[in-house]
Amino acid sequence: MNRKLLYVALGAALSWGLPAISLHAQPASGQDASGSQDTSGDQAKKAKKLETITVTGSLLPQAEIETSAPTVQITAKDIESRGYANVYDVLRSQPLATGQVQDSQYAGGFTQGATTVSLLGLDPGFTLILLNGHPLADYPLLYNGSSNFTDLSSIPVSMIDHIDILPGNQSAIYGSSAIAGVINIILKDRVEGVDVTARMGGYTDGGGENQRLALSFGHSWGKFDLTGALQLEHQSPIWGYDRSYTNSAADNPALNGATPIAPRDVLILNGSTGKYVDPGQAACNNLSNTYGGTLKYAYRPNSGYYCGSLNEPGYTTFMNGSKSASLYLHSKYHLTDNTTLYGDLLYNHNKINLNAGTRFWYSSIGTGGYFLNANTGQFELWQRVFAPEEIGATTNNDSQTSDSVTLTLGARGTFGHSDWDWDTYYFRSQQQVKDKMLWPLASKVEQFFLGQQQGSYYGYPIYAPDTSRLYTPLTPADYRGFSDYDQTTSKTYTQNLNLQITNTSLFSLPAGDVGVAGLLQAGEQYWSNPTDPRVIAGDFWGLTGTQGKGTRRNYAAAAEFHVPIFSMLSANLSGRYDKFNYQGLSDSKATYKLGLEFRPFESLLIRGNYATAFRSPDMGYLFAGPSGYYTSATDYYYCRTQEPGVPIANCSKNSVQISGRTGGNPKLKSITAKSWGYGVVWSPSSDFNIKADYYHIAIKDEVNSLSIDRILQDEANCRIGQSTGGVPYDINSGLCQSEIALVHRNAANAPLNPDGLQAVDTLPINISDETVNGIIASTNWRHDMGRWGELGLGAQYNVLLKHDYRQIAGDPVQNILSLRSYYNGYRQVASANVDWSVGKWSFSVLGTRRGKTYNYAGTGSVGAWTTYNASIGYKFSDMVDLSLISNNVTNKRPPRDNTYSAYPYYNVFNYNSYGRAVWFQAAIHFK
Repeated sequence: MNRKLLYVALGAALSWGLPAISLHAQPASGQDASGSQDTSGDQAKKAKKLETITVTGSLLPQAEIETSAPTVQITAKDIESRGYANVYDVLRSQPLATGQVQDSQYAGGFTQGATTVSLLGLDPGFTLILLNGHPLADYPLLYNGSSNFTDLSSIPVSMIDHIDILPGNQSAIYGSSAIAGVINIILKDRVEGVDVTARMGGYTDGGGENQRLALSFGHSWGKFDLTGALQLEHQSPIWGYDRSYTNSAADNPALNGATPIAPRDVLILNGSTGKYVDPGQAACNNLSNTYGGTLKYAYRPNSGYYCGSLNEPGYTTFMNGSKSASLYLHSKYHLTDNTTLYGDLLYNHNKINLNAGTRFWYSSIGTGGYFLNANTGQFELWQRVFAPEEIGATTNNDSQTSDSVTLTLGARGTFGHSDWDWDTYYFRSQQQVKDKMLWPLASKVEQFFLGQQQGSYYGYPIYAPDTSRLYTPLTPADYRGFSDYDQTTSKTYTQNLNLQITNTSLFSLPAGDVGVAGLLQAGEQYWSNPTDPRVIAGDFWGLTGTQGKGTRRNYAAAAEFHVPIFSMLSANLSGRYDKFNYQGLSDSKATYKLGLEFRPFESLLIRGNYATAFRSPDMGYLFAGPSGYYTSATDYYYCRTQEPGVPIANCSKNSVQISGRTGGNPKLKSITAKSWGYGVVWSPSSDFNIKADYYHIAIKDEVNSLSIDRILQDEANCRIGQSTGGVPYDINSGLCQSEIALVHRNAANAPLNPDGLQAVDTLPINISDETVNGIIASTNWRHDMGRWGELGLGAQYNVLLKHDYRQIAGDPVQNILSLRSYYNGYRQVASANVDWSVGKWSFSVLGTRRGKTYNYAGTGSVGAWTTYNASIGYKFSDMVDLSLISNNVTNKRPPRDNTYSAYPYYNVFNYNSYGRAVWFQAAIHFK
């Protein structure tokens, strides 16, 4: 199947009958590793390098823009004309970005203030994000509470010159993390005069108003060149109540015409009967002014009466409110004809306000919510969701302040009049995040609603509460009286000192010159993610968090050779050795890459590559301290012993709320990977090209924690003595003893829920394997239509043919693509663009089609999601350009899923509910 699809793509590429021309790059001056131009060196040296450029994925300047590995490039013009909102939007819209990710829509997530992408459906941490060719520091907070990744929110879009995306293993050049691929974000290195750009607009469905002011400038004073830029941006939040399909629980598509049931905002549950204690109409009337006056006396079948509002879910932000400022400086000083000093500085400050959903409390969290009510003699659970009117200024209760700095200081030049170039530099990237969240304190909120504890009964606290207190509206002062701010400051940095030497003409072979490049690197990586000690002590009600701190040093050496084997065939061979030292331990890895380029004639390139890669253990996985979270799990032991014969799916303990606990493991080893691919590029004219490439990536020793589900299955097998299939298990074996120790239950003689499941511990280990392969293809065509202007057409396509995953050796391999789970990303993504310029006018349309995904219930699929971005530009004068830009022109909503019964009723990991955005932009250029 793989070969058949690729042959079809290759056949299409070769079926055109246009005249042949060269695939070589247009003449350009020599560039450094980031893509920036270098004017150092004497005239002879400049002439020799006139037709070479440095491309992402190589240390060597090359004469061809197409090499042995496929590269996708997005220019600053593309970003502006195709309606992208920010760097995250640019990259998430690319067909290579098929995987699900968490962003500001994931209410209550660990990294709601950050954005990232998933190339080829792999973990975001497997994609290396570079800025001007250098790896950025990790985001200080952990993705999904466990792993490190790079935040895209700190990169100002107005300062970008272009972005290169290179899929597949690239560790032989860049080291750790370049498994799924590399994204190299190149900032502008030269601006003539002064450019001022102002953009403002918002979303037609409401919310999300945005204003951006960007200033860039450049000038040369003799031997000194300076380029700078400043960007200021303000973003208003988008709330759930801003959209008609996310403003209420009545929007639930799974209702299918049934009467909507309000969320359980205020209730009392009788532990013996499992029914709600009827508060009466009058009690709910006391709270009727909350949620905009929508809270009512509500009823839930088979449970009873309580107080609830259909509008409660809508008080959640899907897009963060933010204010940001960015400063960029790029300078060069031509010290001599052979030596240039250079430096880059990028600083970004971002203040984010958000509301991660409703705040709530229920009684006695340590005993599953139940306490003994001395007034009624019953075990009861009290629950209270705090309305926005009670909390107060909702978007000021959760905030994050992020400051990031990247700095490069270096010098480069030529050894005399030789062919040897050198480049030595210091690079540092750092980020700090201050997190502030107003949250109830356990003892104070308990006392506020229940009064003083009057003892305990078999571990269950005894209270004699005043019921009317639960149904009395709070003031913001009341809420702050039993709450406090959980505040943390987390930091990361990565820094390294580098020496690189390059010779594009080491010696000559009959087919051409042999090029060589070498790199030596020494660096350090730091991660600190503290948690408020009160969180660890359990002082905040129901609040858990990640924590940890660590430093490691790394050393690397790399070399790359370009060898022309004969006139039509050349090879690139690169290798790198990395070593990491931390806590008296070390981890090292050698990687290599071989690329072949076959050019039977100048317009045709047939290419192939094979490479190895690695990802050093995440700082979070290595150094994380004890942390916890809440989740649901199946109590297999109860189901098999108390409800034998009942299918697990129908067991009453199929979904039990428990706490999960985890920590770091300094004995982890590196994840390893191998990739290979081949393809074709045909460019019969400078205005037309077509490409098709096959890729294959196999990952070994992937870090994972044994799933809670797996642990609970093993625990049941061990305690019962055999599996459901009859395989014997010895409870005294090492496996059984270790698995049982990870599971925490109530005492067997507990008066309520004896032997009930409470918590499960996990630990990251190298256990998993993963494989992906697929095909990417693209084509671009430009045509001069004379008086009708210039027309450009383009298309890109990516299809995953295979995505297999195995959690632990011996387990069956799972075909992720056929696994009926809404956690799957896209299998196919395609985009097409039309660009037309005529006279002073320019028009651009980009359409992106994201293929079908599985529905929430796993019983079928939801339709493809196709959106269009467009822009119209008018050159008012040589100084002024005006534009009208729109993202999602047709206001396409996420695909409807009639089985999606959980708010916000669509898959936030694949789609967004932002809708149509419209911006007006004015750009002024001063010479």
